[in-house]
Amino acid sequence: MIDGQNKTYYVTSLWLKSDIELKNFVLYAIPTQESDVSVISIGNDLHTNKYNRSKEAQEAFVASQTYPGIQNIVLDNIIIDGNRALQPALEVRDGGKHGISIKGFSNNITIKNVTARNCVTDGIALYRGLHTTLDRGVEVFAIRNIRIDNFQAFNNRRHGGSGDSIENFRCTNSRFENNGLDVWGKFSGAKPAVFNGNVYGNGWIMEGYGLGSGIRNIIFDQCSFISNAASGLLFYDVANSSDRNFIFRDKIKILNSTLDSGVQNPTGDFGLIFTSNIENKKNHIKLYNQVLVSNTTITGKILLRSVQNVHLLDVNIITRDETHGLLDYADNVSYLFTTNKKTIFTWEHYNGKNIQ
Repeated sequence: MIDGQNKTYYVTSLWLKSDIELKNFVLYAIPTQESDVSVISIGNDLHTNKYNRSKEAQEAFVASQTYPGIQNIVLDNIIIDGNRALQPALEVRDGGKHGISIKGFSNNITIKNVTARNCVTDGIALYRGLHTTLDRGVEVFAIRNIRIDNFQAFNNRRHGGSGDSIENFRCTNSRFENNGLDVWGKFSGAKPAVFNGNVYGNGWIMEGYGLGSGIRNIIFDQCSFISNAASGLLFYDVANSSDRNFIFRDKIKILNSTLDSGVQNPTGDFGLIFTSNIENKKNHIKLYNQVLVSNTTITGKILLRSVQNVHLLDVNIITRDETHGLLDYADNVSYLFTTNKKTIFTWEHYNGKNIQ
């Protein structure tokens, strides 16, 4: 166990090895023009600058190439400040200046009582990495057994959190708020991340890039995803579900949580989104399967595209729209209230069946 004794440290990247507990640190990112420099790094897949070509980064690259990769890590009582208002040169590319970056193969990681604020990209990013190329045409779960509790992600330039290629993920008692928005500062890091002229930072995004980006056994419990630039929670994948190697993005639970549609959402009034790309949405096999949303309030609508077996249990949808959501090639969608509330949900839907 490495104890920082609650002192403040100015760092570029800390590269973690297996079997480490990091506790009681305040970490400020040193401004740099380099991209791909995250404050805490678990795994590595790039050699683009002096930081990720260092001896420690090279070791992380090797260790995260094969399963189980880097494992048995605990982060406890840590404040990470990405110092985004003083970070230059972001016009070049979005970069990878996260608070916590997990890349490649990893297993058994616990993150508790951690704050990631003012980061140039995401508060935390879990990414299969370039190790698991899509050329092999196989499904893998690069990142396994992740437990997050009491995590605070706010004022980050892009998303509060992001991830793909994950099996067995549980995030509890956490806040992903005010991400993707401006902060005061004269450098480009103070400006929000923009795509096609629109801000797009979400509370959390599970963004898949095709085969190898699957998610399974995902739980968000007692979490808040509000006041971000765009949607509270967004699940998106470009995988072709007709591929013979495809496996469902499967068993996803959102429990006891609060979401909204953000303050500048380019997709419209959607607080919770499950979607594929438009080309694949008509596939007979759906992209997402077995979704449970329970005891949750959503200020904004729900979008379900290429999803099946969705159950909404005691879900409160608050919208001024005529409908509560859009169902697009969604099958077996139902809702139930166990209380005296008798709201009747109405949907705009296309090509769905068994819609309650």
